[in-house]
Amino acid sequence: MQTTVSKSKLTLWVSNDTKKFGKQWAKEHNESLSKLFSDFILRLKKELKSRDEVTPIVHRLSGIISHTRVDREDYKKHIESKHLNG
Repeated sequence: MQTTVSKSKLTLWVSNDTKKFGKQWAKEHNESLSKLFSDFILRLKKELKSRDEVTPIVHRLSGIISHTRVDREDYKKHIESKHLNG
């Protein structure tokens, strides 16, 4: 089954160097500059959405340690006590 995608024209203002590089990259990768731009925007959208989605365990654990600052030295001490003193 084939789906129809609605498209519209968009004018972008970029430097000549950016345009030249974009066209060259697209040509080398058998893409259009429009597809390159569209794919980039869709990737940004996906990254933004995935940032907002967390697993249930992460959601449950979020905020469990409030106002506690843990640094590399604290972690080192924890690992040493766990493995050397355990």
